[in-house]
Amino acid sequence: MHKLGLLLCCCLLVSCDFFTNRKVSREEIVREEMKSINWNDVDRYPLFESCDETSSRAEQRICFQKEFVNHFYKTLSNHQLVVRRDIEDTVKVHLLIDNTGKISLISVNKSKETERQLPALDGLMELTVSRLPKVYPALKRDIPVSTRVVMPVVLRVN
Repeated sequence: MHKLGLLLCCCLLVSCDFFTNRKVSREEIVREEMKSINWNDVDRYPLFESCDETSSRAEQRICFQKEFVNHFYKTLSNHQLVVRRDIEDTVKVHLLIDNTGKISLISVNKSKETERQLPALDGLMELTVSRLPKVYPALKRDIPVSTRVVMPVVLRVN
């Protein structure tokens, strides 16, 4: 009986670790949360005022693209472009939209033929970007964030 009591006491002393709670530090919680966030995607795309913020992410992206392209074509229609040969090219416009909604033109990727025939295209893109209406920045967890956007613009000039 004495041995049984001693064995029971030893078991209780060893099993005390099962009843203690492990204290998790705030830094560890934040570190784990940061690992779970997909930093390459946003919760809401940048939006023009005419776009619906309650629509799906795909619809928000499409609305942003349409508004940008419509503005670009409107800017182009105010300028007389003269080319020697027909141009059909997809120009990729790289934009940075900062966390305040300010848009900056990073670069314009186009074919060498488009560059040769339309050397003023970069200037027209700058003009378009400077005349864009108010843009609301992208959101990640309800916090405004900077985003890079690549806009494909199809050029058909004849």
